[in-house]
Amino acid sequence: MVKKVHSYIIKESSHSFIFGVIIFSFLLILNFVFDIMDLLIGNGVAFLLVLKIFIFFLPNALTLSIPMAVLFGALLSYGKLSADNEITAIKAAGLGYKTLTMPIILFACGLSLFLIFFNHFFAPELNSRLKVYFQEVAKTKPLAKFDEKSLKTLGNYNIYSNKVNNATNTLIGVSIYKFESYNPNPKNVLPQNDNGAWRITASSATVKIYSNGVKMTLYNGYWQKASPSDMANMTHSTFKTYSFFIPIVNNISDDGSHPSQIPSPKLLKTIKQYKEQKFDFIPYLLDYWIRWAFALTPLVFIFIALPIGIRTGKEGKAAGFGLSLVIVIIYYVLFTLAVNIGEKKYLPIGIILWLPDLIIGALGIYSFNKMVKR
Repeated sequence: MVKKVHSYIIKESSHSFIFGVIIFSFLLILNFVFDIMDLLIGNGVAFLLVLKIFIFFLPNALTLSIPMAVLFGALLSYGKLSADNEITAIKAAGLGYKTLTMPIILFACGLSLFLIFFNHFFAPELNSRLKVYFQEVAKTKPLAKFDEKSLKTLGNYNIYSNKVNNATNTLIGVSIYKFESYNPNPKNVLPQNDNGAWRITASSATVKIYSNGVKMTLYNGYWQKASPSDMANMTHSTFKTYSFFIPIVNNISDDGSHPSQIPSPKLLKTIKQYKEQKFDFIPYLLDYWIRWAFALTPLVFIFIALPIGIRTGKEGKAAGFGLSLVIVIIYYVLFTLAVNIGEKKYLPIGIILWLPDLIIGALGIYSFNKMVKR
């Protein structure tokens, strides 16, 4: 009897879970799909390269879509059982809520174990491969990320172009605006190293992208800088050809890897090394604990979903999907607040990032125990 009930519940829940994984993964990658199509159609990037980027990006959505799908699957399947009075019939046969819910709880435990491995080891490897493919795009189509008549921000620079020619890797009608920034070597008066704000206007420019920055070669233009205290006193220089390099640094480690591209054992070594050298290790520590928090989210969601699904899930897929979104939004609002607090170092990151899981999990366990005792 128990095995038949468990088999039936697993069958019902698995259908809803798979449906949830597909729907939530699609929603999470929707914006990326538009970017991929732009690379393929708008910039002429090779189809095979675009396909590789899409394939290696797709599994990353599982980190978020699997917990959402667990929540959705539990709400939908147990809500359907409740609406069809099957839970009442099963309880009349002498089986309690613990027996009814054990298969889906064990399933959520298995998914959490999978996500622990996935987040700490597999996802960083995927991100590393993605980086390689995006670098290949940058080498073959360096202007893929530049749009006509719009600003592109690189480091301390805003770059505007009237036209983008992907066939010749050329920007037409270029204006470059540099923000105010600190210059550690004030004796260096080259325009690209000046610590004040300035702008360059050129008839055209070619772009070459490297792993650590962008080299721009401009043709037939001028460089201008004005003093805020004396706007009439403006420096103006013209040129036929001018080249400069824009360094791009954004939480990059010594080996050129972003925290999301580093497996957890190596990430812990990097954190320890940066602490000893008094470097900024917060981005790496955040990434490490986020991997743990997201891996255990299926367990958190299952305990909040079961009592809600059994008591109120009588309105079908629409209600199950709506309740899933409400719970997910509440969780990720709390998680975003926790990340912001952690970044500002108000509380230890290893503690604050667990609070959303603890809050939602505690509410879920309380509701679950209350339901079981009825």
